[in-house]
Amino acid sequence: MPPDVGRVWVTRTAPFNQLTAKRLAAKGYETLLMPALRVVPVATHVPVAVPDALIFTSLNGIRLHRFLPALANRQVFAVGDHSARFARAIGYRRVMSASGNVSDLAKLIVAQSVPGSTVLHIGAVQPAGDLEVLLAAGGVRLRRHPVYDVVESNLAGMRSVVASPAGLAAALIHSPRAGAHVAAWLDRRRPAWRGAVVCISEAAASSFRNGRGLDIKVAKRPDEASMLSCLGMSGTDRS
Repeated sequence: MPPDVGRVWVTRTAPFNQLTAKRLAAKGYETLLMPALRVVPVATHVPVAVPDALIFTSLNGIRLHRFLPALANRQVFAVGDHSARFARAIGYRRVMSASGNVSDLAKLIVAQSVPGSTVLHIGAVQPAGDLEVLLAAGGVRLRRHPVYDVVESNLAGMRSVVASPAGLAAALIHSPRAGAHVAAWLDRRRPAWRGAVVCISEAAASSFRNGRGLDIKVAKRPDEASMLSCLGMSGTDRS
């Protein structure tokens, strides 16, 4: 059984926050689902020019794009193992995982691509990271194909939970943008909350490092399994 940590706020976007809640429940944690961000599909057209490879940096990009059987044998690069498994599950046959972050993904793509290749990034209207610049430095051209937008959620429903000292012990932060939104919202709350913030990366944790007195935990690897392992750690980084 886990330590007595109280409820864990899952800020991850739907529908994948349900997977996080199931993992937490299996470990004995009580969860509270309140996404920090909301995913909004956008109208899109099927790309006319066939790229040399496809790129996915999010599960939502895979979920919301239109799979074309004619592209099933195209090389696919995924930022993480979970995204890679999801891409294979919907029908892509040649999938490679960077098992890391955007920088790791760019290195993998450059290493596996012929200079002058064109890759198609299927994802958000405003993608995180600087993938285009990183790829250009390696001689790979990137085209973007947005299939969804991300907007900040109204977190008013969390007010009473955060105000109660026993109501919330930890929050899981899955992205830098979610971290920025939650940190800004917490700054406006009174009384101040002093729980644990478990972040998927240092970039996701950066918005909380301004003397709030929070217990900041950063996953050793940018994946959820590493995040959940942090919940059992004692506080190590109050800043």
